Amino acid sequence: MNNKEILKKAKELVELLKQQEETGKVELSTLKRGDVFQTTGKRKYKVLEQYGDTTKIISLDLVKENVEFGDTSDYKTSKVKKLCDTEILKDFEKEFEAENIETHTADIITADGQKLGTVDCKIRPITFDEAREYTDIIPNNDLNDWYWTLSPWSTEERGWEKNISIVSPSGVISNYGFSNGNGVRPVCILKSNIFVSKAEE
Repeated sequence: MNNKEILKKAKELVELLKQQEETGKVELSTLKRGDVFQTTGKRKYKVLEQYGDTTKIISLDLVKENVEFGDTSDYKTSKVKKLCDTEILKDFEKEFEAENIETHTADIITADGQKLGTVDCKIRPITFDEAREYTDIIPNNDLNDWYWTLSPWSTEERGWEKNISIVSPSGVISNYGFSNGNGVRPVCILKSNIFVSKAEE
């Protein structure tokens, strides 16, 4: 690429940044923990954490309501995972574009600290440990229901094979049987160089 082409590209980038500034958009990387944003206006999201060139987010509201976890406490074979991997993922890909959603690994650890493995995913529920870590910023009393985590409450050996950790709108963590219905409030990790609009809760 010669100097003329470099200059042309630089001018195009300046023009793009100018247009984005005029429309009120900011780069996702500039938002802080707890900030709220949106892209299309369809749904709002909250920043959980910045990781260099990626950003962990959670939907502000429930994406689905009254969803059964499944007939198992194993997230890998649950109805919630199937929903996250299909319908919810497609919805997020329309909003953020597929290439901007990062595949990542989440630990599957029970509420009482038993390590059951990991799961690779793009969209997933929050974990028990994350619900504790972000307890100051995730409450949303406008939610209509509690929502699932991907963390079992405990294990069959300890007499709790049918219970999953859940989170209330106010941030309280409890447990619920996997055959009952709760909300799905997804977490994902995005490339942080996308442009979004800051929003109010």
